[in-house]
Amino acid sequence: MLGALTFAGSLIVASLGFLVGRFYAESERILSEKRGHYLEFLSALPPLQDTYNDTTEEEFLITLRPAMECVPRLLFYADKSVLMAWGVLYQKYLEANANLSPDSSSLAPEYKALATAQNDLILEMRRDAFRWSVFNYTGKSRVPEKLDFPNP
Repeated sequence: MLGALTFAGSLIVASLGFLVGRFYAESERILSEKRGHYLEFLSALPPLQDTYNDTTEEEFLITLRPAMECVPRLLFYADKSVLMAWGVLYQKYLEANANLSPDSSSLAPEYKALATAQNDLILEMRRDAFRWSVFNYTGKSRVPEKLDFPNP
């Protein structure tokens, strides 16, 4: 009787171990894909200094096109806070491009706001990609809950 109980108990523990291992492996695979897509997206963003180039909005949107092509994968994988941070960064890119020129000071308020928005996006991506890790950042987010787009 004790042998049968031990056998049944070890089968249950082995089954639970297998299920937990599968769950962990699948979660790690998804997080690895997410990290890859985040790195691809960040690499596609134009340098922040491009906002000083005195280009039209249409010309600047062409430089944002590689990043915009990565947005569908971002929509599929990203957490809501990452999408909000991207919306803020996109807004700050457009504002900085409209207000900065080669004659602007190197640390203009628009440029500082753009750099802060980029840092917020990276922080939210890191928070999302390392959600189950002991290295995750758990501080308060600076990303707004809603985006306010100006009316044209």
